Amino acid sequence: MLLPARLAHISTDKDWRHDAPYPPLGFIPFAEGALGNGDTFGLYWPIGREACEPIVVETWHDERRIQPHFSSLAAFLQAHAAAEDDYVGAPSLDDDPASPRAAFLEAKELIAQRKPDAAIALLEGALAIVPEYTDALTLLHGQYVRAGRIDAAVKVAIQAIISPPSLGGPPLKALQWLRAQPVPEGEIDPIRRACGQLSFSFGGSKDNADYPVLLAAIETYLEQGKHVCAATLMQTYAELMSAETVSFQERHAFAPAAFLARQRAVSAMLPQGSRDPAGLMVAGPG
Repeated sequence: MLLPARLAHISTDKDWRHDAPYPPLGFIPFAEGALGNGDTFGLYWPIGREACEPIVVETWHDERRIQPHFSSLAAFLQAHAAAEDDYVGAPSLDDDPASPRAAFLEAKELIAQRKPDAAIALLEGALAIVPEYTDALTLLHGQYVRAGRIDAAVKVAIQAIISPPSLGGPPLKALQWLRAQPVPEGEIDPIRRACGQLSFSFGGSKDNADYPVLLAAIETYLEQGKHVCAATLMQTYAELMSAETVSFQERHAFAPAAFLARQRAVSAMLPQGSRDPAGLMVAGPG
């Protein structure tokens, strides 16, 4: 993973090790801007963009979410320098024109103002930075459908379904829409082929048929050499399964440590390098 140029200006945790599904693999927390309530800012490398400098996200641990606020560490540091009482608020597009989160929020406003083309442009820009930004994918899917851009809507629906809940969702409308679309003969994408078997209704039941479908899709993506899709869906699977009871996990043979080890192994196959932050830890100021 490519380290940001201004890494020495933040205090990362030298002892940080990714040992749970949340925060997602590819995240490294740092001390600046933390208010002591359990939420922190951190570096995050979007999946498949490991050779690019990371963005800066904020954890919302009560919701098990990360918010992609800042497009770069430089943008965060500028906001931190101007912050009062060390509180770093979410940027606007004026503050950080490439902020994925600011683009998402502005796109929602533009849609309410019936300006879909401008909203689509913002959402596409946000997804160019964070391809697994589930909230933005779900919103963009609806706009593509309304615009009659069906092929694009199919691709975005599939990406929303495989993208992690820590970045939004659940993408129920996208799933329901995709289930209603005819599957072309010879379709090779495992999610499109099997979307009729998915419900995306998790928790509160003794069993859930979605999990075997998602596991099978991971294996198919790996067989097809689509390591970015596989790594994305593995993160999603880990987050969803970790929210289930221990007995549920045992029934589905989910062993968190073993699954994480496989995530690391798959991430090592990514075109731009591994997402494992081990060995990247450095201490900055503070």
